[in-house]
Amino acid sequence: MKPLTRYWFGDVALARPYSLVRFVLTMLAFDSWLNLMPHGAKYGVGGFNVAHFPVFGDFIPSAPFYLGVLAFTSVLALSQALYRPHRIALALVAMGYTLGWTCSLLDSVAYHYLVSLYLGCFVFFPMLSARAAFSRSDRAPRGSAWAYVLFCVTTAIVYFYVAAWDAADGEPYWLPMVCSGAYLVASMQDRSDSTAVLVTMPFLGVAPIAFHWLTPTESWFPIYMIGIAVLVFAPARWIHVAGRTLTFPARNWLQDQSEVGIDERASQVFYASLAGLVTAPVVSMFVDLPGVKTGCALTAIAMLFVIGRQLYLTPKRRPLWRVVSLFGGCLALWITMATSTARFDYYRSGAIDADLRGDHDAAALMREKAERYRR
Repeated sequence: MKPLTRYWFGDVALARPYSLVRFVLTMLAFDSWLNLMPHGAKYGVGGFNVAHFPVFGDFIPSAPFYLGVLAFTSVLALSQALYRPHRIALALVAMGYTLGWTCSLLDSVAYHYLVSLYLGCFVFFPMLSARAAFSRSDRAPRGSAWAYVLFCVTTAIVYFYVAAWDAADGEPYWLPMVCSGAYLVASMQDRSDSTAVLVTMPFLGVAPIAFHWLTPTESWFPIYMIGIAVLVFAPARWIHVAGRTLTFPARNWLQDQSEVGIDERASQVFYASLAGLVTAPVVSMFVDLPGVKTGCALTAIAMLFVIGRQLYLTPKRRPLWRVVSLFGGCLALWITMATSTARFDYYRSGAIDADLRGDHDAAALMREKAERYRR
């Protein structure tokens, strides 16, 4: 095997891509709910917008549109983290998330583009079940995952540009440069049984952790990158043991149930799944934010496309578990909003903006809503 081919298609511990997808998708969901949605009140105000790209130059996203896109993307993302991901769903998450930040500069966060690149890589990750990623033995399963290598190379390129910008500004650049080199070699560690490699790689992972720990920001970007560094550089045996413990129910109950063959319960699974898809977005009615109900309804429609083949061609319980994951995403959205200040922040910022525009009636309605959700 040629060196370049071996680099891209050599074996990696499957626990790494499995864990990375779940971690980033879960972070994306809660990041959207707690950090992005509260800024939605300023969208569409006065017909003002500045888009990232000229293609959106004449498009004015409204608050319901922006919040609807976030609700669609985040609930679908969390549903994929809760159950075995599907490529169609991940592609929709990538497109929805990218649309949310490219259509406007009103909520410009520096790491949006990087998360979109990661989501694009996830579309081509192996769609692993818990049983495939975590064996019952102590040895972590391995397999080829070129998209995981692309994920690491993408991260290395980003750190290289950070080092270049720091060098251009006359600032120390050695730490991001070490991070770049570390991610270039990170994907090769699981192919070697050398003790030196196994000992060295975790120390290389200290570089990105230290970089983001020493340069804190108000956003969740350091949490993203520190979590990713832990999953990429930690010994595969550690990730395998932790993942095997956390996924015990999925490997020993859900997976066994999903392997039931064709029987008379096929129609029951079909109708129960359809009923679940219809009722899951009802939970979003309690969120009380514009556009969220529409976004969650679109998530249910997207999930119908995802499980459509399973509904008609397999009577197994997999469609039911996908619907349960959708319920989990909608329920998590509602609980997050009910236990955080996100809704209060949304309506308070809307009231302040309305007062500045002289629309005191709208400001009064916004303040009334804000007081309802004050914590």
